[in-house]
Amino acid sequence: MKQNIDPHRIDAFIDGELDLASQLEIERQMRVDGDLRERVEGARQLQAAVREQADYHEIPAALRERLDDFAAPKMAPKAAPAARAPRAAALVERWFGWRPAAAALALVGIGALTMNLATMQTSQNDRLLDEVVASHVRSTLGQHLVDVASSDHHTVKPWLSSKLDFSPPVNELHLPDCEFLGGRVDYLDGRPVAALVYRKGRHIVNAFVWPSTAKDSKADFATERGFQTARWSQGAMTHWVVSDVNREEFDTIVRAIQSAESAK
Repeated sequence: MKQNIDPHRIDAFIDGELDLASQLEIERQMRVDGDLRERVEGARQLQAAVREQADYHEIPAALRERLDDFAAPKMAPKAAPAARAPRAAALVERWFGWRPAAAALALVGIGALTMNLATMQTSQNDRLLDEVVASHVRSTLGQHLVDVASSDHHTVKPWLSSKLDFSPPVNELHLPDCEFLGGRVDYLDGRPVAALVYRKGRHIVNAFVWPSTAKDSKADFATERGFQTARWSQGAMTHWVVSDVNREEFDTIVRAIQSAESAK
């Protein structure tokens, strides 16, 4: 049955601003409501297009310093900000040859654009973090932990490659009390991804992977709602790992995945 969902809630869902229960509820509704799914995917594609195709220009260092000085709160008379504004506008005017009024508008616009781009990137990362944790929780609570159950990567890798538009790296981790359970096709960041599933003791570990154009990077660790997470780029692939194991064991698992990839 279709449900009318407030458009503002849909926007919050796309931006990763909902709590976990609300996010899971909308994801459940998307599986049965084609119109809702189409609206969400359309909005995600638009967001991705803006992020990937917009032109970005680095602000000159001198202008950045002026903007920081202009925006920074200071213990000064009330007239001080007004006095700083003409000086900052004059600087922009000298660079671009605009009249003072236009230069002042450019100053405000550049500052707003810088903050908006930073906010957009932060929002994107937060949204993806929420998606990763939600997918992990959903897989452990439901009956869809793996699509192909096997501890042999020679079985799992060909199966995933046949279902995806890329061939994911699949590794068996040779760690104490660690078992490779298999893999499944999941959906993150607006696209199908590979999910590799491990069991460490009594804990489930989900390792998500999909193609990336980013340069190799170190793992960025975070804790979200009691779950350990790590993300990094390696070998033209984006990696996200999530589990509720303790931090020491989680670090060991992440290093094992990275080492297995480096050894290829």
